Amino acid sequence: MMKRIILALFVVSIFSSSFAQDLSEGLQAKNDGNDAFRNRDYVEAIQYWDKYLNSGEEEAEDDFSTQQLIVRSHRLAADAFLQERDFKSAYDYYQKYLEIGGDEAAEDGGVAYNMAISASRLDNNEEALRLFKRAVELNSRADLSMLYIANIYRGEGNEEKMIATLREALEKYPQSNQRSRMISMLVNPMLREASEPFNEANELARNAAGGSPNDYIANMSKAVSKFEEAIPLFEEVLKYDPRNETAQTYLAASRDNIRAFNDYKDSLDN
Repeated sequence: MMKRIILALFVVSIFSSSFAQDLSEGLQAKNDGNDAFRNRDYVEAIQYWDKYLNSGEEEAEDDFSTQQLIVRSHRLAADAFLQERDFKSAYDYYQKYLEIGGDEAAEDGGVAYNMAISASRLDNNEEALRLFKRAVELNSRADLSMLYIANIYRGEGNEEKMIATLREALEKYPQSNQRSRMISMLVNPMLREASEPFNEANELARNAAGGSPNDYIANMSKAVSKFEEAIPLFEEVLKYDPRNETAQTYLAASRDNIRAFNDYKDSLDN
């Protein structure tokens, strides 16, 4: 009995080998593509399947399963290249996935985000900006995408758009784990903006100190106007960063100077 089983297995083995050798070039390419896919060699799988689909095999034209596997393999290959930090290959395979993947690919926020990362690493900031905005639209890592958008604007020297983007992100995503990074990026230019009228006010106050009473009042009135201009700007900084010592100090100084000047004017009236 055992000999008959062994003999049967031997016959099946010979038959399978003979069958494999009789496969057409196109069908062999399909099989090789399947093997490559199982081994996670997605680039090679795509190459074999492309060969199969263009081989003229009768079944190839309607082989939707293989066609869908090719689409999926472009996404998987792109993900693998991104993980390996081969950003050029990752971007190219994501691009091809979008071309052949239809609506599903077009609405895939993860692809938009990953392509944006690839583009930014390739210093293609215009494309990265477009893709990060698309990721926000598709709600894919939207908070982090907005942080990247703000960073691109900062690199371009467009501080106004950077600030507007960060403010919007902080308002839309109050629970984001990126808040500390957003606030850190936002606070510095806001402090610079607030410091401008504050420094002007200090300069006017110093000049006022050595003049006549009338000159003092005239110059200090101008200084107070600048201190009043600075106050809401420092308050805005503290709205985002309540423990910011610079904003706290300058805000207190502005209020103290205004109070002291008002007290001085009141003493003249008495």
